[in-house]
Amino acid sequence: MPTTQAQVTRKPLARPKAKSKRGLRYKFGLSITLLLSLTIIFISYFALRGEEKALRAEMEQRGVTIATNMAVNAAKPLLRGEILPLASLVKDTMGNQGVLYAILIDENDMVVAHNNISESGKPYQRPPGVPALGNRPMSISEPFQFKNQKTVDIAIPVLLQNKAKLGEVHIGLSKALIDEVIQAAVMQIVVLALGFIVTGIVVTFILVSIIVRPIKALEAGAEIIGQGNLDYTIKVKSQDEIGNLANAFNRMTGDLKAAQKDLIEKEKMEQELETARKIQAVLLPKENPMVEGYEIVSFYKSAKEVGGDYYDFHPINDKLLGLVVADVSGKGVPGSLGMVMTRSILRSQVHLADAYKIITKTNSLLYRDIKRGMFVTMFYVIIDIPKRILDCANAGHNPLILGHKGGKVEMFNPSGIALGLDKGTRFDHKTQAMNIPLKSGDAFIIYTDGVTEAMNRQEEEFTEERLAEVVGKNVDLSAQQLNDTIVNELMEFTAGAEQHDDITLLTVKIK
Repeated sequence: MPTTQAQVTRKPLARPKAKSKRGLRYKFGLSITLLLSLTIIFISYFALRGEEKALRAEMEQRGVTIATNMAVNAAKPLLRGEILPLASLVKDTMGNQGVLYAILIDENDMVVAHNNISESGKPYQRPPGVPALGNRPMSISEPFQFKNQKTVDIAIPVLLQNKAKLGEVHIGLSKALIDEVIQAAVMQIVVLALGFIVTGIVVTFILVSIIVRPIKALEAGAEIIGQGNLDYTIKVKSQDEIGNLANAFNRMTGDLKAAQKDLIEKEKMEQELETARKIQAVLLPKENPMVEGYEIVSFYKSAKEVGGDYYDFHPINDKLLGLVVADVSGKGVPGSLGMVMTRSILRSQVHLADAYKIITKTNSLLYRDIKRGMFVTMFYVIIDIPKRILDCANAGHNPLILGHKGGKVEMFNPSGIALGLDKGTRFDHKTQAMNIPLKSGDAFIIYTDGVTEAMNRQEEEFTEERLAEVVGKNVDLSAQQLNDTIVNELMEFTAGAEQHDDITLLTVKIK
């Protein structure tokens, strides 16, 4: 018999599913209650703020009217020194509801009339937090404590014929009326809030019972999908959020399949980027040119797998050597393709042996094929080796920096706009060439904005001025040493900061 009784008593107690349902109802009810409470609190807060603001504005307008009336009526008696009319005016002002004090002071800040007669004839003691009126037409202070009440001070100048200032009127208005209205509004909101909360709890428990059914189907379907069956479709007929959730699960399985395909495509893209990087590495010069009387070195560092910076050397003939540094808008594959196009066109025009002609002809050809919105900035230099003269043209690029023996530094920035923006009419007109004589011991650099606009952790740029300063201090070094010094200064400046742009630098030393 004891065994039978124990078995009978255990069966009705084992109802975990019922407990789960009650727990869900409780959680939803608590959540909705909390949400309603917070919503009502926020709405009430802003409503009360708005009402308080409106009441304060109304109070302040009323106070301004009282103070203005007092100031107008006080002008003539104050000018004549008639104390009795002024005292009567203060008394009449104190008769207005909510006025805690009324004070009239002259232009020397002496109290002429006061609701507290003992203060008359004394220097005006400005309450803490009340700003000086000065030359302003009106002053309204923030609330402050006066005789255990929050008070607002309103100051109006006393003017003679709206021109000469004779003194000031100060009245204090109590905020007690506003506080009473706000307290009454709070009580009304509390009652309404309790009603909304109780109604929300009842409605929530009813809705939860309806929601639980499709949730079970979701639970079962999620378990099947979690086991790896991406072909399974959850069947829920609900047209509400639960139905949307079921559809989301079904879309998820499709997305997982698509993700597998995307992973393969990503691997292909990475291979393409690697191929483009190798192509770009092939296109950039493998070594620096050896020119008698000159030392030429280069530095290049891409910000991404494939960058948009470009530099090159163009031996035109035995006496002329072309140098170019360019920056193609955009990075990655588009920037690399733009660089390849620019390189091909530019190399086909170096036979012109004139910086202006080379750069304008390159622009006219590049404009035909470059993608709209892309452009290329470029600084092109032709060195006349025996004469030691630079023939320069600039297409919206950074200026050439020339350092002279002894530390003097000059910047040369011939006018011009970027290639690819105009078919030639405006470009040819804006572009100007420049000849720069060179001397033994001089050194010059051409570079991209990846040098001057490189940022440190404080988001400060390296700047052309800092770059010129480095050149001036180290102009007596060899080209390789000067190049290394610039790079080291740049890396030290940007230590720990991310590189956002390609860095290209050509350094030439005249022996």
